Amino acid sequence: MQRLKTLREKAIKTEHGKARIVMPKSWQTKDMDCGLSQRKAHSIKMILDNMPLYIGDEELIVGTRTIYGETDETGNNQSSFSYIAMPSYVNEKDIEYFGFNHENVTKAHYAPDYDIVISLGIDGIIKKTEDAMEHYKLEDQLDFGHSVLIVNKALQKFILRYSDYAKELANKESNERRKKELLEISDTCKNISSNPASNLKESCQLFWFLYLAVIIENFQFINYGRIDQILNKYITNETNLEIEETIGALLIKMYDQLDLFLLDKNLMGKYSAQHNITIGGVKRDGTDGSNKVTKAILNALKITRLPEPLISIRVNSISPDWLLDLSCGLSVSGLNCMAYYNDDKVIESLNSVGIDIEDARDYGFGLCQDILIPGRGDHYCSGGINLTYILLDFIDKHKNDNLTYREFYDLYKQTLKENIKNNINGYNDWEYALNEYNKGNKDIYFKYIKEGKIDVDAPSLGLSTAQAAAGDTKELKEIYVQTLMSALPFTSSLYYGCIETGIDISRGGSIRKDKGVMILSPVVAFNSLIALKKVVFKDEIYTLNEVHNALKHNFEGFEEMRQILWNSPKWANDDDYVDNDVVELIHFVSDEINKYSTPSGGRHLSGIHQPHPVFAGRNITATPEGRFSGTPIPITISPENGTLHNGPLAAMKSASKFDYHRIQWNNCLMLQYHSSTFASEDGVKQFSQMTQRYFKLGGLQHQPNVVNIEKLKNAQINPSEHKDLIIRMWGVSAHFVDLPKDVQDEFIARYDT
Repeated sequence: MQRLKTLREKAIKTEHGKARIVMPKSWQTKDMDCGLSQRKAHSIKMILDNMPLYIGDEELIVGTRTIYGETDETGNNQSSFSYIAMPSYVNEKDIEYFGFNHENVTKAHYAPDYDIVISLGIDGIIKKTEDAMEHYKLEDQLDFGHSVLIVNKALQKFILRYSDYAKELANKESNERRKKELLEISDTCKNISSNPASNLKESCQLFWFLYLAVIIENFQFINYGRIDQILNKYITNETNLEIEETIGALLIKMYDQLDLFLLDKNLMGKYSAQHNITIGGVKRDGTDGSNKVTKAILNALKITRLPEPLISIRVNSISPDWLLDLSCGLSVSGLNCMAYYNDDKVIESLNSVGIDIEDARDYGFGLCQDILIPGRGDHYCSGGINLTYILLDFIDKHKNDNLTYREFYDLYKQTLKENIKNNINGYNDWEYALNEYNKGNKDIYFKYIKEGKIDVDAPSLGLSTAQAAAGDTKELKEIYVQTLMSALPFTSSLYYGCIETGIDISRGGSIRKDKGVMILSPVVAFNSLIALKKVVFKDEIYTLNEVHNALKHNFEGFEEMRQILWNSPKWANDDDYVDNDVVELIHFVSDEINKYSTPSGGRHLSGIHQPHPVFAGRNITATPEGRFSGTPIPITISPENGTLHNGPLAAMKSASKFDYHRIQWNNCLMLQYHSSTFASEDGVKQFSQMTQRYFKLGGLQHQPNVVNIEKLKNAQINPSEHKDLIIRMWGVSAHFVDLPKDVQDEFIARYDT
């Protein structure tokens, strides 16, 4: 379709970037005579009231974020803005009261349910809030309620500004076809400024305005949820081509920040929103949810072919054949932003820990494929346990002990158990104090801070570095703290439970209270344990103390030892010598996590999760499997680079040995395939059958890369010739040529066996 091709080209050239401005330094609401949440809401209103408007040629879905923060490098470069832009709303009394300053801090990673507003209309959400406020009793509840009203009324005004602007452009337009489209856009905006959506274009346009408001509030990392389930109900008499064109236009809008640079340019080269769409799977009633919008998304992706949005496909026993046929066709073609999920197993897993079956069926994804329930649960994140860090510390403490392997292994497990207990108890202290604060018993919260039970600056509520690569800049670390000082009234409007209780999403207002615990750096720990099992305890070639000494020296002078350790059996080769111990370890850790409830009555969910292979690896010293200090580590349960000796099917067999009823929150097997593997006429069928076989074995997630490795190597030399090469790095994707060289090198190394 020519329009989508045109819109794609304009998006890549970032023509809309010319509308961006730096937020004036003078903007502030901190002196307003109202509560903290309302002052934050007025700051968001200030942006919406003054944000420059932009409608590009041929656009069907309009609106773009145009106010950003200033950086030292901005100058005349419209790509060098900071995504952090919010008028100052925290005053000196706030700082004195809390004892710290978390202005403009958000942990993001939310997945709202946009249909809460799309189905009610903004007038409906305003009335819902006003009705709920009649039952609010506490000052903080009323402050929250007023903040929700402020932002939603500001959004109405913002949408009406676009209605007027579209009409203004129509009056100047000489092309009758485009004039008609602009007038239709104007009418659409006018209607959805108050009312529920009544057709597909209205639902897509309101969806996009809601997303813009939430991303302005959170700065980044807010996900789209199950948009095929949301939007399909608004289809009226549109043809399949009209549906595809409208959906394609929306997909392209989702990539309108592609040119922005990250604060830490070493991370991914350019800013990447990395927001996630979930499609397919069953509906809340258990029937198949694959629909016209699902198919339109997949067909439109053939044209749009961009690294974002990320596409998560839920596949189950009743999915139609076309769901996998279209999805796998895109993967085989090199669109490496696709990921596949065993719908039946994920639902069973969530339901097995007490999540209602309707909610379990309605799961979606946050950033990096964290499983959650859009609009109902904020499962991210109550803590993390780094298997490798703890193993290295354990070796240091027991290097001279005369232990058998079984004694060593069991004692390591008990150390993990204690770490889990301390980690989760630390989070539970925070949530208990938060709940008391929400009830008006605020002294407990400040008492816990004073006693050191709460670390208000700990990323993600005590996740304690999470190895999520923020490690290089303090500024990036601070973004991901859940805090009482940065209300999220827009985001709260899109969650069940917040308006009803008068509690902001940032203060635990969502109806589901489950949280996730990351099991970090697992594969390095797996391979290190097995290397010690083989080399130290079985073959007795070296002592544990000798290995520990070599690690301290980063194997300098110990290359022979390193080679012996590196050539010991490795994870992801369908080798029971390795896999039996790995499965026992993960089951033990997951069972320990699942024992704990949150103070609000939710469950702590187990999730194996390791993103950022290059950056997380920088923080890990030499390890016993033969890895040098500071070198990359594997993604989640994916094979370590250079150790996949028996091919991807063997890796799938290893991964399928876990009991996924015990692992509810995240689990990624990322595998690399040469494009020539699927180059035959039945290549798509082969890829589909392989994925289905993995799911029948019991596997949970499959995140593939299908690439021509020679093209990647050439792209490092001649990047201008390979601008469209897309790769998946972990739960995120990018154009290969935009990445820093060390990230490119790590990806290429995944193809070494």
